[in-house]
Amino acid sequence: MRKRLLGVGLAAAGLAALLAGPAQADDTTSVSVTGSPGGVEAHCPEGTHLTDWKVTNGDGSPLGPDQRVRWTNAGDEGVGAWIAPYDGSPPPPESITLTVFCTC
Repeated sequence: MRKRLLGVGLAAAGLAALLAGPAQADDTTSVSVTGSPGGVEAHCPEGTHLTDWKVTNGDGSPLGPDQRVRWTNAGDEGVGAWIAPYDGSPPPPESITLTVFCTC
């Protein structure tokens, strides 16, 4: 009896997946801007919405653990970011890259 119920459950799950249709395509896009560690600004394309952002060294490698990033909103769908030095901090990198991730 258990095997029959398991089989019916699997069949129902398969039917539900079939009726749901194909998986939704990933509608995420990204925009990257490279510039001075004193500040860069990136915006999502028209019709998309900001979901996340990150800052790396200008060559795409991760920032050092002692680098302090500050940020602000730049309009409805943008971000501005810069390296904020502090006493005893390492010098900022030559450039930074700000990447914003956007979705429809």
